[in-house]
Formats: sequence, C-alpha cells, structure tokens
Amino acid sequence: MRNPLLTLYRTLSHRPRLSAAIALGVVLWAVLSATLPHTIALLWAFDASALLFLVSTAWMMAHATTETLKRRTELEAEGRWTVLLFSLVLSGAVFAALSVELHAVRGHPGALALAGSSIVLSWLFFSVIFALQYAHSDYTARTAGTPALMFPNSQVPDYWDYLYFSVVLSMTFQTSDVNIAGRHVRHLVLLHSVAAFFFNVVILALTVNALAGAF
Repeated sequence: MRNPLLTLYRTLSHRPRLSAAIALGVVLWAVLSATLPHTIALLWAFDASALLFLVSTAWMMAHATTETLKRRTELEAEGRWTVLLFSLVLSGAVFAALSVELHAVRGHPGALALAGSSIVLSWLFFSVIFALQYAHSDYTARTAGTPALMFPNSQVPDYWDYLYFSVVLSMTFQTSDVNIAGRHVRHLVLLHSVAAFFFNVVILALTVNALAGAF
C-alpha cells in the first residue's frame, strides 16, 4: 500500500513551480487573514500565487526542449490527477469567495479590480493546468509509440502547442485543428469541456454581478 504522505511529497517535489505557488498562497492567506476577512485574504493569496505559477510556467515553456519535456513528463507522472482535482477545487473556492464578496464592489474600485484579477487569473490557471495535463498525456503516449494528439505540421509538439489546444477548448469547447487519437486524452478533453462550460458560465455571472454592483 502506498503511503499517501510520500505520494504527496513526490507529487509536490516534482512540481517546484506549483509547490512554490502553493507555499506563497498559504503564507499570504495566513498573514492577511489576521487583518482581512478570510474570503478577501483568499482572493489576494490566490492572485499572488496564481501569478507566480503562471509567470514561472511561461518561463519554463519558453525554455523547454523536447528532452526536458520528456524528462518532466516522466517525473510528473505521479499525482497528475491529484493536481488536476486540486486545481478544480481551488477554482471553486475562489469562485465561492468571489460570490460572497461581490457586494463589496459597490463604491469600491479596489474591490472591483480584485474581483476582475481573480476572474482572469483563475481562467488562465485553469487553462494552463489542463495544458500541462495534455502535454504529459501525449508525451507518455508518444513514448509508447502512438501519439495521443495529432497537431498539423508539427511532428514534435512543444508546450505552446498544448497551451493552444487547451485555451481553444476553454474558450470554445471544441478542438479546432488538432485530432485526438488517444482514448485517455479523449476522456481528459471530455472533463475539460464540461468543466470549461460551467467555469465560463460562472465567470460570466460573476462578471455581470461585479459590473452591476459597480454602478
């Protein structure tokens, strides 16, 4: 039987960017909760940690090679679904905090800016997490000799190809010009599409409420 604590340690140790973002978020939430409502502290902590994760991940994507992508795929194989579930739960917590605190937007431009930044960062965080999942799933399949995603005019896709695939799905719930050849990735796309639909519906509702409360 696997030790859950050891599995958690391996999951986080192989994901330094996510681990650093989580650590920053926890520390900020603990500090800010001493003087701010817990929901507001959560939004500030999430914004800072999500920004750190997105910037560091973008830097990693820009400097990644085929070899480093393959190696990272092997290292991050353990705990992939745990990370995905954590990301979905975290996004839900952020939305819950936003819905509770949107009444503070009226007459408070700073609260509106906080709500807007949380909405944008949560959507980007959601899309990037799925992009990493697609990269890991496809490269695992390629190692076995059968690509799970077929990109046009790209024999060896990079992280930006997977981010493109993920962002298009997050916006339109369809796969554009990329063909899905693997059953495992097809299941992931199904989860992504359903989650993105509800994600965007909630974002639209929160945005309308935030703008309505600002005037």
